[in-house]
Amino acid sequence: METADNVKIQYPTEGVIRSAQLNDTVCPQNSVELAVNLHFDRIGSATTRLGMTEYADDLGGSILSFGTLQIQGGDKLLYGQVGTDVSVWDGSSWTSVRTATVSTKARFSQWLNHIYMVNGTDALQASNGGNFSAITNIVPTTPVMPVGDFIQAGFDGRVWIVNKENDAVYFSDIVQFTPPSTFTLTYDTSNYIESFSPQDGESITGLFRVPKALLIFKQNHIFRVYSATNVDPYPAYNVGTYSQESIVQGKDGVYFHHSSGFYKFSYDGQPTEISRRVSDFVKAIPRVNYEKVVGIYDGTDAIKWSVGEVTVEGVTYSNCQMRYTISTQIWTIYDYAGGKITALISFDDGTNINQISGTDTNKVSTLDTGFTDLGSDIYYEIIGRRYSFSEMYSDTKKITGLSVLSENGGGALLQSQVQKEGKNIWEDLGTISEKYVSLFPNSDTKDFNTLRTRIRGNSKGEPIRFDGIEILKISNQGLDKN
Repeated sequence: METADNVKIQYPTEGVIRSAQLNDTVCPQNSVELAVNLHFDRIGSATTRLGMTEYADDLGGSILSFGTLQIQGGDKLLYGQVGTDVSVWDGSSWTSVRTATVSTKARFSQWLNHIYMVNGTDALQASNGGNFSAITNIVPTTPVMPVGDFIQAGFDGRVWIVNKENDAVYFSDIVQFTPPSTFTLTYDTSNYIESFSPQDGESITGLFRVPKALLIFKQNHIFRVYSATNVDPYPAYNVGTYSQESIVQGKDGVYFHHSSGFYKFSYDGQPTEISRRVSDFVKAIPRVNYEKVVGIYDGTDAIKWSVGEVTVEGVTYSNCQMRYTISTQIWTIYDYAGGKITALISFDDGTNINQISGTDTNKVSTLDTGFTDLGSDIYYEIIGRRYSFSEMYSDTKKITGLSVLSENGGGALLQSQVQKEGKNIWEDLGTISEKYVSLFPNSDTKDFNTLRTRIRGNSKGEPIRFDGIEILKISNQGLDKN
C-alpha cells in the first residue's frame, strides 16, 4: 500500500472483545477493545445507555435484598431489607413489616399470595402484605420447618429450605388447600436431603427453580432435585456460584457467575462459559466481591451483573456492571455513578416492568430509564482495535483527515493512540459537532505501525449513537530503519 483514500473502519458488529483474550493481530476487525456505558443493541452502531432514575423513597441504609409479592387480583408490592428491618413499598411509602434478629441477607419466595422469608437465623415467616407475624390463612403445625438461608416455595407443591451449614435441603409436606383461602403447611422431621457432597469444604450457595427441577448450587457444583425422592446423581462439576443473587433466569436458560467466568446452564446439560471475550474483567473481580455479585434479566435480550469495584489496566470502575446480550453474544461494560449497586430485582407494578436497583447509599431506583444516573452525567467511551491498515505491520503509516458519523454526539472528543504510547496516553484529534458527519480534514496522526481511536464524553440528554469512523487518507511512510 502506498496511499489509500476513503477507508472505513469496520462497524462494531461483534461488540467488545478484549485483547487479553484475542490479540489485535487476529481479533475480528469489526469489534472494539472497550465500550463503557454504551451498548450494541442496534447492530453496527454503539449507543449510550439510559440512566438510573429514582423509583421509591430512600431506605434507611445500605440495601441488602429485595422481594416482590404479586397478589392475584390485588396489590403488587416491593419488599426491601436494610439491616434488620424489612419494609414494604405500596407505591407511595415504605412500611416496616418485620424486624429480624440479625442483619444477614434475607431471601424471599412468593407462593399462594404470600411472600416467605428466611435469613439463616430466624424462623420461617410469611407476609400477605402486612406484618410477617400477622398471617391468618397459613396454618403451620409442629414441628416448624428448620431455619434456612435459601427458600423456594411452590415447587412440587412444597416449601423448600436450604441450610448451608448443614449441607441440607428441607421440604414441607405437599401443602393442602382448603377453599377459599386456607393453606395447611406441615413438616416431618424426616423431610430432608443430604446427598450434596457433605463436608467437602464447600457450602450450598444457591437454590433456584427451573421448569423441571430445583438447582442446588455450591461453589463448584450444581445438583438437580427433581422431587423429594429424586436427586440427580451426576451433578455439574467444577463450576457453581458463590452468589445466589448472580443466578438469573433468561429467555433461553439460567446464567450465573463463577470465579472462572460467567456461564449459561440449559437445565439438562453442562454449564457453558460465555465470558471469554471479557476475560480480564472477569479476572479483575476481587475475591471479596464474589458473594456480592447480583444479576438481572432486562426482560428482553440482556443479562446484567453488577460486580462492584474492579480495576483493569490501571482504570478503576467503581460500580461496574457487565452486560451480555443473549441473541448476539455481545458484551459491554457499564459503570454507574452514585452508590454501589447491592441488590437487583424485576418488579411488575402494574404500569411498568421495572429493573429495580438498590445501592449502599439508600437509593431505590430503576435501571434503563432517564438520561442521567440520579442526576449525574453518564460518562462514555469507545476504544477501537489497533489497526495496521496494511498487510505489513512493519510499514509506517500516517493518517490525514477523519470523519465521525453520529447522532446527538456533539461535544464528544475524538482521540488516537499509536503503538509506542502508554495505554492511557491519547492524542486529541478534535471535538465532534452536532452534525451527523463531523469532518476533521486537517487532523494528522503521528506516524504509526498500529493505531487505535477513542471517542469519549459525558451525556445527560437523548442517547448518543455512533455509526462509524471514516479515514480520508492513509499514507505509507515506508519502513523504520534501525
